[in-house]
Amino acid sequence: MKRSLIAAGSIAAAVLLCALWGAPSDTQPTAIADSGVAVDEDATKVVADTGTSEQLDSNSKRDATPAGPVAEPSLPAAPPPRWIDEEVTVGRGDFISTILQSQGLTYSESLALVEASKEVHNLEKIRRGDVFTFRRTGAEGRFVGLSYPLDRHHEQRLVVVRNDRGKFIASRDAKTFETQIVGKAARIEGSLWNTVTSMNLGWGTAANLAAIFEWELDFNTQVREGDTFRVLVEELRDANTGDVVRYGKIHAAEYVNSGKAFVGIRYEDDDGDVGFFNAEGMSSKKMFLKSPLKFSRVSSNFGRRFHPILKKWKNHNGTDYAAPRGTPIRAIGRGKVVDAGTRGGYGKQVKIKHNGKYISSYSHLHKIKVKRGTTVRQGDIIGTVGSTGLATGPHLHFEFFKDGKRRDFRKQTFARTEPIAKRERPAFEKLRDQMLPKLRGLALPEPGARQLVLGDSPIEDADSSAN
Repeated sequence: MKRSLIAAGSIAAAVLLCALWGAPSDTQPTAIADSGVAVDEDATKVVADTGTSEQLDSNSKRDATPAGPVAEPSLPAAPPPRWIDEEVTVGRGDFISTILQSQGLTYSESLALVEASKEVHNLEKIRRGDVFTFRRTGAEGRFVGLSYPLDRHHEQRLVVVRNDRGKFIASRDAKTFETQIVGKAARIEGSLWNTVTSMNLGWGTAANLAAIFEWELDFNTQVREGDTFRVLVEELRDANTGDVVRYGKIHAAEYVNSGKAFVGIRYEDDDGDVGFFNAEGMSSKKMFLKSPLKFSRVSSNFGRRFHPILKKWKNHNGTDYAAPRGTPIRAIGRGKVVDAGTRGGYGKQVKIKHNGKYISSYSHLHKIKVKRGTTVRQGDIIGTVGSTGLATGPHLHFEFFKDGKRRDFRKQTFARTEPIAKRERPAFEKLRDQMLPKLRGLALPEPGARQLVLGDSPIEDADSSAN
């Protein structure tokens, strides 16, 4: 458990935190002078009955015993802080009861607080790294309440306070947002990840953009300097401050790779299913993803190579993706797990049969997340990157079989899945005709221009866009 004092109850701190915790019931101290002390002007007047200056001649002035230093009037001690707020980070092996007891609650009070919170969130399910904010009174150190974030953006939080009768009251506190669709455009410099994050769009937007086109492009190997993209994306602003909090759903996107343009338009059908479609209404999805890892690099291609452990030339019948240990590995397509276990030099391995024609294999895993005989969907996590078996370091060795023979997966082509349903086409085409002019109207920067100044103009309110 890691503890950190974050506020010491100054008047400013107390006022600042009122928005979250609520204003205190009694009156706040009145603001005072720069010295921090209220001074009565009358108290500075000194009245002396020793006579006037005319009654003292020059000799008496010269012979007078010098008076000692005049004592400064004693000042009242500064009052204790009204509140003390402390952050506590959940550590390995911590329990909610022990954390609450460290804040001055008894065991029975801790149980009562957890029970009161269950209407909002079960605090028995805290995880390592979670952060609580506790409030205590500044004078007595008495427990007042706690705050606990309910999502990674800290947009919603559990707030528990103790009322005057000692009962714990739990509530959900949520930020209010104003959402609009804005246009962003950029030219790739270095990588998609670096370019998007340099625009302050966040890693989530980079992942969402890659997810739209992951059936068309392998963003580990095919991104080129000078590629361009345009997006229409939701921008969420704090309704109280107007500050941009984060970016949300992408409504339309275009990515140009080596001169070839790919377009994805978000569409939600009458059943609530969401997908991305190109301008012709064909789904962006294909039978297989372009890569089993979202972001990595190819460290060894399909073909002959000098084996780093066996020290001889051999056929390398797969593709190696270098990535940190523990990186999630995705099933490239729907299928049945036909093998999952340790297999000699391959280390921990998973094999998936997709149909009578295709099999994919994933080797050197750190952990296997599926069992033999289970059915997986495209994108399901089947394991994590490791270095088991004959491996010099953490990486994924990926093999692809077609008609029983190993093939270079990166050279395979696959058809798109089903087009948009006939009954949905009129609504989709209406949405497409709204989105594409706005998307393609976003100006792209010249090569070498900074990305941060691009396309910040609002397109429309998010709620006003069609499905």
